[in-house]
Amino acid sequence: MRSSLCLIPAMLFCLLIQVNAASAQEIDCLKCHAKMKKEKVVHAAIDMGCPSCHAGIDASKVPHKKTSAFDRGLSAAQPDLCYGCHDKALFSKKTVHAAVGMGCTGCHNPHSSKNAKLLVAEAPDLCLTCHDKAAFNRKDVHAPVAGGMCLGCHSPHSTDDIALLLKKPAATCLECHPDVSKKPHAVAGLSSNRHPLGIPKPERKRSKQTPEQAPLKQPDEVKDPARPGKTFYCGSCHDPHSSDSPWLFRYKAKSSMELCVNCHKM
Repeated sequence: MRSSLCLIPAMLFCLLIQVNAASAQEIDCLKCHAKMKKEKVVHAAIDMGCPSCHAGIDASKVPHKKTSAFDRGLSAAQPDLCYGCHDKALFSKKTVHAAVGMGCTGCHNPHSSKNAKLLVAEAPDLCLTCHDKAAFNRKDVHAPVAGGMCLGCHSPHSTDDIALLLKKPAATCLECHPDVSKKPHAVAGLSSNRHPLGIPKPERKRSKQTPEQAPLKQPDEVKDPARPGKTFYCGSCHDPHSSDSPWLFRYKAKSSMELCVNCHKM
């Protein structure tokens, strides 16, 4: 009987340990960290529970004890932690924004934000924290730039095209300037043909076979004669952001003829 009574304190102690361990997983972090969910846009991970990202935090102790090697008790390092929910393929295409490798929280608040997509600031202010503002506020500013529409042309994560463009370079420009491809351009009055726009032509026509049987070979990109290693397209003559020359000329020029000599050496 006496030995049985001696076991009771030990049993109670073990029970308390189990209760505390369970409670650590069920702690409502928002009782102390309410500001994490106060903004208009809330990260879905918040409702999944803080341990989904901060597995290396023992919240049963105050101050909390970090049990992982990662900063803030994170379950993994960025951006690998984010890839646990977000499709990595969207962030690892041919051209990757340097900001992705620097960590997602450089642009996104991991908890909540007043801005769409949990951004820490709206574009273009967010973009200008890394990109030199001087390149975007010269005398003549491209209308999409003036309107802060950086994401209308560029992906903030990764693309298969140059300069993080959402489409092929020439196709990006023609989306807003479709008439340029329908009439002579830059050589009007001198020729019935228009100046090349950097639109690659298919290398061969399809045969009578079905598209699956005879797919078109992807054409090579046209190279920029004045900028080695660059693709030739509208941006070879016009700066897509801003310029101190008329018509957004990339080079210092007051007329088309002055611009031409940058590629056509006399």
